Amino acid sequence: MNKDEENIFPSIIEFYLNVPLYKPFPFDEHQDNPLSGLPEFKGTIDCYCISCQQSSVFSTDNYVMHTDSGAVGGNYGSRRRDDEPFRTIKHIFRCSRNKDHQILFFFLIQGKTITKIGQYPSLADLTNTEIRKYRRVLGNDSWREFSKAIDLTSHGIGIGAFVYFRRIFENLVEEAHKKQALSSGWDENLYKKNKMDGKIQLLKEFLPNFLVINKSLYSILSKGIHELNEDECLNAFPIIKLGIELILDEKIEKLERDKKIKFVSRDINKLNQEFKS
Repeated sequence: MNKDEENIFPSIIEFYLNVPLYKPFPFDEHQDNPLSGLPEFKGTIDCYCISCQQSSVFSTDNYVMHTDSGAVGGNYGSRRRDDEPFRTIKHIFRCSRNKDHQILFFFLIQGKTITKIGQYPSLADLTNTEIRKYRRVLGNDSWREFSKAIDLTSHGIGIGAFVYFRRIFENLVEEAHKKQALSSGWDENLYKKNKMDGKIQLLKEFLPNFLVINKSLYSILSKGIHELNEDECLNAFPIIKLGIELILDEKIEKLERDKKIKFVSRDINKLNQEFKS
């Protein structure tokens, strides 16, 4: 397998947690590729547990169910598609904190392809629960757009997800713009003449450092909307999502730090007054 072929394959963990339903991938158990070991996978996955409401480690209990297309009495019957035999695989992962908390995955192997055909909880459920913490820095409208972007990718729609992410990026920049515009010496005409890269540079003191350093994220989102196809956007989605999350994580950290500074400064002043008296 050459490097170009490697690029089309997600890892097994990515296939579980990031790949949307009904997207087929080349598959051959007898050839070396990242997915060849999936049917008998016995490892662990790090994932958000919607029951524990926190991240956890899930491990497979080694229960794997194969149903061949020609099996008598099989749960999926003996249907064939295009005269190709098929089989299904069911993987159950259990939360390390509580074995009753489970994640289920269903796969279809047919011909030379493998497809994820089912998942519970859904990809959107797992991710949307995990990103609730970002509502405080995004606001309700942008947070809903974040959720919609994730939901779209779970249905194989990448370009639409990029539209929502670009809007979130623009809103973060505009939030900084409104703060900077109140400062003395601000040149609004200069700001309006600049493209996004220039605007970010002018606002760098009011923006998360990760956004400033990685301002090319905006041009990637724009290119995805106008030039890339659905698959190209879907393949880029995990790293784009992580980039947005890092920007938001930095905003949350700043809020927490500012909150601590406010309370500690207040208490230090109280102590100072008490000791003086």
